[in-house]
Amino acid sequence: MSQPESSPEPYTYLTELNAPNEADTGQKPAIKRINKSDSETVVRMAFRAGQVMAEHMAAHPILVLGQDGAIDFTVAGTTVRLEPGTAIRVDARTPHSLRAETDGTVTLVIVHGK
Repeated sequence: MSQPESSPEPYTYLTELNAPNEADTGQKPAIKRINKSDSETVVRMAFRAGQVMAEHMAAHPILVLGQDGAIDFTVAGTTVRLEPGTAIRVDARTPHSLRAETDGTVTLVIVHGK
């Protein structure tokens, strides 16, 4: 039995989470919102080697997943390398920064709840 057209699916299938940065974005990564729902926002951040996202804070807790390449993530005086198969969760209002050691992509999940 299929759902009526007016009823949204109970899931969202997301693609292109590891798409590279092929644009001329200068010193900053290419950022694209992939999906937004009542509970979270999913964002792709595609870096070229050497690009930096300066220290900043998120208003909500975040989860950052390594998709491709090597991205150094610094938080609370510690730097971890995000590569495929790795992730870091950070509390709300915690300063952090990112620097691309190689071309690479991360997926940011901003958890804002309902």
